[in-house]
Amino acid sequence: MSTNSSLSLSGKNGQLLATVALLAGVLIGILLWQLTDAGILVIAAAVILVLGVYFLICVPFASDKSDFIPSQRSFRLVWGALLTAIGALLLVREYASVEWWIYVVVLLIVVILVALLLFASNGGNKK
Repeated sequence: MSTNSSLSLSGKNGQLLATVALLAGVLIGILLWQLTDAGILVIAAAVILVLGVYFLICVPFASDKSDFIPSQRSFRLVWGALLTAIGALLLVREYASVEWWIYVVVLLIVVILVALLLFASNGGNKK
């Protein structure tokens, strides 16, 4: 995908969308907190989840060309997947009683899948 398109998330557009995602996460967290018997930390879990989803949505629009490692696309993919997984696991922890090792296993599975995606996407580009 071309980075010169009108859908590119650079500069003020990216900052505005990140701010909107942050506000949406806070509002969703406040709703969850008020409508359920969960603790106030559910707000942080919702913010983490929404920001992770925002990063994942931004992956196709991020530039893959970079003088630095990692590229914006790789950065957003890794942090989006990790934040989404952590936010979802925190929400599951708040509403369900699950053994602690299940959280660790799910997080490790997410890390392995992200690593596989990164190696698969970068393996074809390197000569």
